[in-house]
Amino acid sequence: MHTVQLTDDMEEMFRAVAAQTGRPLDELIRDALNHFLEEWEDARDAEDAERAYHAFEESGEAGTPWEVVKAEMDRKHGL
Repeated sequence: MHTVQLTDDMEEMFRAVAAQTGRPLDELIRDALNHFLEEWEDARDAEDAERAYHAFEESGEAGTPWEVVKAEMDRKHGL
């Protein structure tokens, strides 16, 4: 377990939100940290996707149209 030192302003803001929402302070802080980490992970995923797309473009490989992919998946799943 880690301890985090909040600035006075941050603590005041969290306490105000806790008072207005009736939620425990520690729950609000955990939610804020989870939100930050989810956004960070999403940004990393977007960077990975961008790199993969550029690598695909540079490869010169032909893509598969969505209609073909969808038809194959529908057929595979009996739709």
